[in-house]
Amino acid sequence: MLIVLLTDFGNRDWFVSVMKGVILKINPNVNVIDLSHEITPQNVKEAGFILWNAYKFFPKGTIFVCVVDPTVGGERKIIAVETKEHIFIAPDNGILDFVLSEVDILKAVYVENKDYFLENVSSTFHGRDIFAPVAGYISRGVDLSELGGEAKLTKPENLFVDVFNLGDYAGEVIYIDRFGNLITNIKPKAEIDGEVKIKEYVIEKISKTYAEVKSGQLVALINSSGLLEIGVRNGNARDLTKAGYGERIFLKVKKI
Repeated sequence: MLIVLLTDFGNRDWFVSVMKGVILKINPNVNVIDLSHEITPQNVKEAGFILWNAYKFFPKGTIFVCVVDPTVGGERKIIAVETKEHIFIAPDNGILDFVLSEVDILKAVYVENKDYFLENVSSTFHGRDIFAPVAGYISRGVDLSELGGEAKLTKPENLFVDVFNLGDYAGEVIYIDRFGNLITNIKPKAEIDGEVKIKEYVIEKISKTYAEVKSGQLVALINSSGLLEIGVRNGNARDLTKAGYGERIFLKVKKI
């Protein structure tokens, strides 16, 4: 059994280690690993996108514990979701939207049963007091139905701009990686060629690799996630274009 942690806690403080300690006290035989703890603080969409890129490569039965929780201690609920392959525990704040847009939900509940929480629940550290113990008990065989009432979740739609035909499409930057590459929500369904525009910059073709352009030059390509990405060979597209999250991207498809 495998539990995977995704948070914005960073690695400087004790938060992540304490969560692991709580889990291992409940189930010493479970494996606990990290997906990332370097999410930009409170950036729910960034966390959701990272989860979407990663979850499908983990073994069946993996439990994902996702704690990017700007309204911790408020009125937001916590959900546990079981799909055919995995289980997800997360705040009900949209962090699972990318994943839920492409999987079938077998069971979804609100995490409410305090029997599976730590005895003293703080208002600021639900990762330790709720998420971690709940994950530990699930890894020991507790069924989601024991955690709380049914959560009626709707499948999120229109998260990506699907490209099927020739023509004009508009999307936006949804993630910027550590290299400064601008990853968009434009999702071609086949090999394409065309023109990409971001701010005042125009990229006249879709390349297959960074090596197809000169050093320091902007490049547009379809990345390993199947999404349109804008980068700079041996450089940083974010710094060059001064683009950020939500920046509009325009694609004119000329050939499929």
